[in-house]
Amino acid sequence: MPTHLGHEAITAKLGHADPNMYLGHEQIYPNNVEIQSAAYTNTSTLSSSGGTRLFRVTGDLGSTYNLTGNAAGSYTLASSPYDHSVSIGANTGCSSPAQTVTTTLTPTGNTILQGGGSTFASSFTQSASPNLEQYYNFNVSISISVVGTPNTNVYNGILFYTDGSVFNVTYSGNNNSPSSFTMSASALGSGSFSNITGSLSWNGTVISSTVGPGAFSGSFTKTLANNNYPGLQFQRASFNVNNATASNACDNATGGNNGPGSWFSSNLLP
Repeated sequence: MPTHLGHEAITAKLGHADPNMYLGHEQIYPNNVEIQSAAYTNTSTLSSSGGTRLFRVTGDLGSTYNLTGNAAGSYTLASSPYDHSVSIGANTGCSSPAQTVTTTLTPTGNTILQGGGSTFASSFTQSASPNLEQYYNFNVSISISVVGTPNTNVYNGILFYTDGSVFNVTYSGNNNSPSSFTMSASALGSGSFSNITGSLSWNGTVISSTVGPGAFSGSFTKTLANNNYPGLQFQRASFNVNNATASNACDNATGGNNGPGSWFSSNLLP
């Protein structure tokens, strides 16, 4: 028969049944409380697209514990079993490998683990990304030539191109990927562009367009203007495929003599 303190019953069980004492529903003079288990209810491989798994904790009410890894935090067990809902995001980055998802429970305070260990840990695997990094050589060719007779200047015995010199640039290549990319072409020095034909066009700032799969080619003329004295010691054309603009982020243009996706023509001397 329970003893009462005020309106609350004080209960205690001796022997092996229950070493704890309660005032009503509140434990007083607590001894150890125990967590019997803590693990994911489903440890099969999770899809790369992500999902939700349950980390289930079973034990005495009032048990306290910390979780590290997924569902990290400090907790008090208010019902048993208790399921922590753990959301796992997508693992779909380019060539992202399979990853292991782990949650570890460490008891705190007067809480112990069944079996006498220091932690309970549980894990499962999330599949590798299906999106593989892909590389394509567009085999770009770009060249530059002088139109007519250039304007030149001699400075310290070296010949320079000066304002009014006109150059023709031609380019070609093949986008053998399934993606579209922003591509651009230019030539050294300040000046104006004209006679722009082919796959790229003037966008108000540079010669550039989004180019899809397949062959591409074109040409344009550049006339030097407003260049600082003594001018250009050489002229050179450039062509660039911007990998950051790929319609499929895992596709990349390779090749290039100025880094991946970037090409220079040979230097054209006066």
